[in-house]
Amino acid sequence: MAKNIGGPTALEGVTSSVSSFRNAVQLLLALGELMPFKTYGRVVACLIGITCELCPGSAGFSGEPQSSTSVILISVDTLRADRLSCYGSRRAQTPHIDAITRGGTLFSEVSAQAPLTLPSHVSLLTSTYPFANGIEDNGEQLAPGAVTLATVLKLRGYRTAAFVGGFVLDRRFGLSQGFDVYESPFDLHREAGRDPGEIKRLGADVTQAATQWLRENSGAPFFLFLHLYDLHTPYRLPASVQARSRSLDYEAVLGYVDSVLGQFWEFLVQQGIASRSLIVFTSDHGESLGDHGESTHGYFIYQSTLRVPLVIHWPATAGPFVSRVDEPASLLDVAPTVLQFLGAPKPNQFQGRSLLGLLSQKTPGPAEEIYGESLYGRAHFGTSSLRCLRLGRYKYIEAPRPELFDLTPDPGEAHNLYAARRSFALTLRERLLSLRSRFQSTAAREGSPAVSPEVMERLNSLGYMAVSGARGAPPDSGPDPKDRIASYEKYGHAITLASAGRLKEANLTLTRLLAEDPDLLDVRLSLGLNQQKLGQHAEAAQNFRKVLKKDPLSALSHYDLAVSDWELHQPDNAVNELRLALAIEPYYTHAEELLGTIWLQQKRYDQARAQFSHLLTLDPDNYAAHYNLGALATLEGQWEDGERHLRAALKSDPQSAEAHNTLGSLYLRRQDLLRARDEFTAAIRLDPKFAWGHYNLGLTFHQQKRDAEAAREFHAALEADPQFRAARIALDRLEHR
Repeated sequence: MAKNIGGPTALEGVTSSVSSFRNAVQLLLALGELMPFKTYGRVVACLIGITCELCPGSAGFSGEPQSSTSVILISVDTLRADRLSCYGSRRAQTPHIDAITRGGTLFSEVSAQAPLTLPSHVSLLTSTYPFANGIEDNGEQLAPGAVTLATVLKLRGYRTAAFVGGFVLDRRFGLSQGFDVYESPFDLHREAGRDPGEIKRLGADVTQAATQWLRENSGAPFFLFLHLYDLHTPYRLPASVQARSRSLDYEAVLGYVDSVLGQFWEFLVQQGIASRSLIVFTSDHGESLGDHGESTHGYFIYQSTLRVPLVIHWPATAGPFVSRVDEPASLLDVAPTVLQFLGAPKPNQFQGRSLLGLLSQKTPGPAEEIYGESLYGRAHFGTSSLRCLRLGRYKYIEAPRPELFDLTPDPGEAHNLYAARRSFALTLRERLLSLRSRFQSTAAREGSPAVSPEVMERLNSLGYMAVSGARGAPPDSGPDPKDRIASYEKYGHAITLASAGRLKEANLTLTRLLAEDPDLLDVRLSLGLNQQKLGQHAEAAQNFRKVLKKDPLSALSHYDLAVSDWELHQPDNAVNELRLALAIEPYYTHAEELLGTIWLQQKRYDQARAQFSHLLTLDPDNYAAHYNLGALATLEGQWEDGERHLRAALKSDPQSAEAHNTLGSLYLRRQDLLRARDEFTAAIRLDPKFAWGHYNLGLTFHQQKRDAEAAREFHAALEADPQFRAARIALDRLEHR
């Protein structure tokens, strides 16, 4: 972030007939079979609301539309179904989550489409397969115009709000579409250097924000999405809760989550919201917890990470409904189920089915094909992709060494039946391939989007090949993930060490892994990041260049190389890498921040202002953008604009001493000495060794003719920084008066 702009002054540290319409709708629905997913989404989104009004579907089993029923969707990230007592767990009791099942239906065999947070939630809210919607890994961006449960309900007049617990679902990744409010207030400024997957807020904070919104908006039909991220590593509990816990493990955090949801559920009951709303409780994926040698999730697609809870709590006036359904289902089915219950038709591109039919069937119908995948190993650890198809009790996993399991006697998938029942396994494989062929979008069938001419030009100008070796490899090539799980777990341990500040120990493990396989790009990238933190920027840059030689389309590696180039006093190289990172991923806000900072350091203020202003269109609460725009406005004497941006910066990070100091500088230049003094005092309270804060407070006291106090602050500035020439000059002048 830019600081100390200018010389030694107070600013230092600074949107006909019914029959003809229906014909048009039918044409759109037909076109939906031909258009790519992303294109069709933009066309149909604007018509869904009218379609729903003209063509109401069946509503629940009462036969009456439930259009005034509110909907609450609760997703507890990383929650294994078999760890809930309502699902038979004996490890821990979850009484508050169990309470949601009373007056509801528990679906015992529900699968996620991917064991990763963003892809799974996109499938949940769009009812589309990851290979169809294009979101198959965290950090990707859902295309504008996507039709989601939120966009459908918003167009039907619902108030919509989302409250998110983990940065991996931040609004920049596209799931905010259709929500009036999408609260994801993650302070990347204060979390600098942390893995984005670790950035979270406590569940109690998320539910508190949701509760406040409900107090103000539950008088009309609403859709609320509540996402809790506490069960995702690294674990964290409030100090008061931690003091009562004997350990900080999965069960302890699950107890905290159950308690938080208990308080939220009590509020819903007391306010009468629970009795008049459709409430859906689920998760995006589970957690391996050591099953099959995997500690966390994302790498394998066994039931420990694909099986999730699903409980639907019905409004008091609905039903009666059965209390349990054991037929397999998937998260794709949630949005169609909600819409049918509300009497709204399912958008043509939704690929799931409504589960309401299962509630009245006396005998099971045909088994549903349930698909799952993980490309994580391929993308991050050089292995083959994994895909699976469940059909009734059987589950086939497509891998270099395929697997077939009978989940009824073998829910833990310990006995591979592929060799004994190869013919049946191949039948399931054909059905898996057919499903992908039926639902894959035109864009996906044609492969990844072509590299844009701009990216090609920038790659070539920097000496990179335009085609990524990693991304160009066939998706099913590479070693079987089962053969690399031990190395993957060592890599995970190294990440844990680095997160704990034990960088040198982490680097020893990473170096050993690279000695075994130099092409483990994520391992090399992590090594480079650790070297950055240790100040070893030349070594870090060398590792980032090796990654980019194999995968020149890695925006993250271009950004990280730019950071090291900047620290090595190679600003032109840094600018080129940042521009390339933004050409590959235009929503890469860290790259925009650094680029704007470089413009500031080079005193190219117009470019800096344009960069930070654009950054606010992507991230309206971005601290760096507000801070630096405020500092620029202060330099130019634009007091109102400067104060607005600096106040916004402090709202994003109330603990920022530099923002308090710069706001104080604005007040001092405006001769508002009392407010200047308060801001400088706040800066020093947050950072007692903040030399510029002491110096500026000294200037303020001097203008108030309180020279003894001014001298004290100049002395404090020099104690914090003995080389602070401006403070020395100011002190000498006072002493010689």
